Amino acid sequence: MRYKAVGALAASTLLVLGLAACSNDTGGSSANGKTTLTWASTTSEKPAVDAIVAAYEKANPDVTITTTTSDTDNYQTTLRTQLSSGTAPDVFFVWPGDGNPMAMTVVQKAGLIADLSNEPFAANIPAGIKPVSQIGGKTYIAPVTFSGIGATYNTTALKAANLTEPTTWTELLKFCGDAKAIGKAAFALAGGTPWNTQLIPYALTPTLVYGPTPTFAADMSAGKVTFATSAWKTALDKYKQMQDSGCFQDGDLGTAYEDALKLVSTGDAFASVQVNSSITAMQQAAPSGTTFSFDPLPANDDATSTRMAGAAGASYGVNASSKVKDAAIKFVDYLASADGTAVYSTAAAGIPAIPISTFKVDPALENFVKYQTAGKTDPFMDQLWPNSKVQQVHFEVLQQLLAGSLSSTDALKQMDAAYAEGEG
Repeated sequence: MRYKAVGALAASTLLVLGLAACSNDTGGSSANGKTTLTWASTTSEKPAVDAIVAAYEKANPDVTITTTTSDTDNYQTTLRTQLSSGTAPDVFFVWPGDGNPMAMTVVQKAGLIADLSNEPFAANIPAGIKPVSQIGGKTYIAPVTFSGIGATYNTTALKAANLTEPTTWTELLKFCGDAKAIGKAAFALAGGTPWNTQLIPYALTPTLVYGPTPTFAADMSAGKVTFATSAWKTALDKYKQMQDSGCFQDGDLGTAYEDALKLVSTGDAFASVQVNSSITAMQQAAPSGTTFSFDPLPANDDATSTRMAGAAGASYGVNASSKVKDAAIKFVDYLASADGTAVYSTAAAGIPAIPISTFKVDPALENFVKYQTAGKTDPFMDQLWPNSKVQQVHFEVLQQLLAGSLSSTDALKQMDAAYAEGEG
């Protein structure tokens, strides 16, 4: 999954300019005992990136880290271009598993990331994360956070409106109507940011698809099931039903990610379905004292069956062609260490991928932790898809579905066709 917030919500526009400068050598350098590292990540990780840079540079005064962040769509395209042209950063965000152009399997097969198997953190990666962090028993990324997809509610705004988080599908539709009746949106949808459109299906399918059929991903790989003939259709139909029921703000398909978060921060929308790392940006933009809660999105009327999407989240790899590879690997070792993970996870409102017994979880994540502990989470769907085209098609067909120009069945048939192309 691609997540996929920025401390200052307007900053991403400026930051992407630095990342997109493909014609320049963006790698680090070392001279006169001083080292400059370059580090690229996605916009949603900006608060954590800033916190890590401050901590690492303080502990390593001879190291300077230059960072760039951009939204997921630009990031995936630009980083692949930079890697191909030899101008990529020393350290960069890599998605665990497979499923997009910057996923571990894809960039490792292209020989673009360094082997990290001998680093201290590699032996501590939990068993559940190893399949999306390793290939052939070798580790290629450092998983830093365990991330989830759910509905982030502005609980201060809810309380003021005398509303509560819905726990069933029927309650959700009523919640949408109640919000609309007082001139607010129940959920802010960032339909103008392609990667954000996937999050509601990702939040619904653990309950509708992967919980009831734990072998679904394996069954798809074996050709036993398809998107179009499964409860994925129910998920897309419910997504469209949310839109038709007025769950989203006016102009939902033209709303950018940062603007959707701002709607929740100000209380003009009560919630947004996002990756948990977006919580920090909402907190920073909200009035002092505003509280938030990250909860599952109900998909049916049996609250006991509700599940959440949860998987290895922010992860980083080292450029195989870095001019300062040793320094880059040392930095990634810090990212995956107990100290680094704690700094990162705290700033990102996340949970450490490699558990830390003393870590204090952001109160907004308490419900998510309960689901994780109870084993009621399922991996981000795309992490086990065979190629990056499936996700790209997913983005495209969801836009068409919400625009009313494509049915859920036809949308899923296009995803099935992309899936059938196999590895690539």
